Order: sequence, then structure tokens, then C-alpha cells
Amino acid sequence: MIDACPDSAVLFFDVDGTLTSFDPDNMTDKDFSAVHPSQAVVEAFHRLRDAGHHAFICTGRPLWLIADGLRALNPAGVVAMAGATLEVEGRVVHEDCFDEDVIEEFARRVVDAGIEVFFESNAATFALEPVGVEQSSLIGTSVVHSAEEMRVDGSLRVGKVCLSVPSLARVANDDGFIDREFELCNTGGQNRELSPKGIDKGVGVARALEYLGRTGNARTFGFGDSGNDLGMLAAVETAVAMGNAMPEVKALADYVTDDVAHDGTVTAMQHFGLI
Repeated sequence: MIDACPDSAVLFFDVDGTLTSFDPDNMTDKDFSAVHPSQAVVEAFHRLRDAGHHAFICTGRPLWLIADGLRALNPAGVVAMAGATLEVEGRVVHEDCFDEDVIEEFARRVVDAGIEVFFESNAATFALEPVGVEQSSLIGTSVVHSAEEMRVDGSLRVGKVCLSVPSLARVANDDGFIDREFELCNTGGQNRELSPKGIDKGVGVARALEYLGRTGNARTFGFGDSGNDLGMLAAVETAVAMGNAMPEVKALADYVTDDVAHDGTVTAMQHFGLI
């Protein structure tokens, strides 16, 4: 277990739109693995560690998409897949997945609707595509046409689903399936994330603090910009919104910092005397 001095701070950082300016809403020809924080962010993380603080990456990304540039920050741990996974010291200490029958049913509905949907596991992301489509809009994904093709060693270990649609009605058939089985998050525009019921980044924050032996959320900070950061920001003592954050994120924040292009995370860390 990491030695957590009670006077040290624990910080949780979203990635896209917070630590890096990579725009997941513009995915054409984008490689999610090609992410490099600025030199100012790299130096700030070094200073955090030198001060005895613990910095966690807290992202919607699965572990396989935590790029080398992010790993090089040497975080204390990673909250991945929007709270479904906690990795500390290179070891997965908690992982939530959907029940297999839920994924099978959702995949059937996706196939019937004829739309592209991404099913995420920590080892791979599968692009479920309409019949005849053999190339995904997201580099690095494996194209499949059924739930069976997403099985690894016989198991369906899906922790998050992502899709971009104007309405979920085509998939849900308005019968309450999504409300019953999924935690729904709008991450901007038509982009939706579906997590296991009751799971969000706030759950991941709580598990990380428990791992550190922390009681309560004193001296905790969260940095985010998108709808899937709301749970994280509600779970920490001090919520920081990026200058480029969605309005609902700024409304929840205790402090609004510079935008990601101007290293707003670094500005906030300096503002709070953390570095």
C-alpha cells in the first residue's frame, strides 16, 4: 500500500480536455494512444511527487489507452473506464464489468439499429459495426459484428460503452432498458458513455482513497472538464473546472482555472499551493 501522509494531498486528473488538449469529440483519423502532456504538466507532476502528494489519473479511457506519455507522469494510480477500474502500483485492484447478458442484449439492439458502438475492456476496444463495415472511425479498435466476437478467453469483460447518436431511442426502443441497466453520461454533443449501474468516477475516487487508507475527502482535489467528471468533482473536497469545461462542470466547481491549452491544471496547482 502507498504510504499516505495525512498532510499530503490526493489529486485526481481527467485526461482529455484536462491534462491534454486531445479532442475526443473530433475522432476522425485520431490516434487515442498518441497523447503527450505539455512539459509544464510533466514538471508539475514531478513537483507534486517531491512534495509528497499523490496524483491519480482519473479518466474514461480503458487501461490499454493510457498512453506512454501519460504513464511517463508516473501517477500514484489510475482510475480508468470512468470509475469501473482502479489500478495502483501497476496492479488492477478493482474492476467492474457489465453482466454478460446485458452486453449481449445491448449488442443485439445495436446490430438491429445499424449503428457504430464502442465496447471497452481494459485489454481492447471493440467497434461493433453494421454488417459490411470493416473499418472503425477510431484507430486501434477491433471491428466486430456480434457480441461473440468480443469474447476474450470465453468471457465478455466490458466495462464501458461509448456511442455518438442524437438519441438513444433507436437502441433502447423506449422500453427502459438503458435506464435499468446502465449509468448514462453525456460527455458533450451527441457523445454518450454507458457504465455499469451505479458506477462513475466518484466511485473510483472513493476506492482510491480507501486504498490509501484515507477516511473522508480532506485535502483532495479533482480536475475536469466534461460530464463524466461530475462524479469525481462531487467526491473530492475541492473541485477544479478547466476554462474549457462544460457549463455544468463549471457550475459545480470551487475554482475555474485556465483552459487546457494554457495548462490550467498547473495554474490551479499553483493557486492552491500544491507546487
